[in-house]
Amino acid sequence: MKKLLFTSAILLTGLMITGCAPIKHEITHNETSSKTEKHSSSHKKQYQIATPKIDLHKKYKGFKLTTVPSQYRGTWYRADPYSKKATKLVITTHTFNGYVTYQKTDPNLKLDHNSEKQNKEYAGNAVMISTDNGVLKERGFLDTVDMVYKLGQFKGQSCLFMSYGTNHNTVNGVAFKDKKVALKYRKYDFSKIKQ
Repeated sequence: MKKLLFTSAILLTGLMITGCAPIKHEITHNETSSKTEKHSSSHKKQYQIATPKIDLHKKYKGFKLTTVPSQYRGTWYRADPYSKKATKLVITTHTFNGYVTYQKTDPNLKLDHNSEKQNKEYAGNAVMISTDNGVLKERGFLDTVDMVYKLGQFKGQSCLFMSYGTNHNTVNGVAFKDKKVALKYRKYDFSKIKQ
């Protein structure tokens, strides 16, 4: 009797867990740049893609709008070994991939990513950049690690060597001006390059 009760409880629990399994979502694109979301129950819902607005006049305490040096500007392409498509990195006079660029002006400003107040105050599509020693450093206001970009040449092609973390000499990826070149070297191990 105990075995029957135990087995029944396990089966009932399994059925309850299966019944609570998440619904598989599949997203497809249509020509109007909106998305159609298909649920397994064949229910359809339309919604528009939200793109953040670029506001060059937004003020942040301890920061000012800054200009990206001209040598970094343009459209760069990066590809990874797991995709046959290249992703864009677009850098303009005051934007870095759609984020407005700022420079920290208050050296005494302490930023804390755990601060609820600062997370509200510094929310938005903005990043801080700095340039020194021939590199461009970029990160969110409350991020703790920079993404570092260094101009260079790889096999005769102009590129941006990219690194993140504490060792800025390690190359974690490369972006090229030419999409075809980025795709050609998508499987290359750039970590072998020492800066």
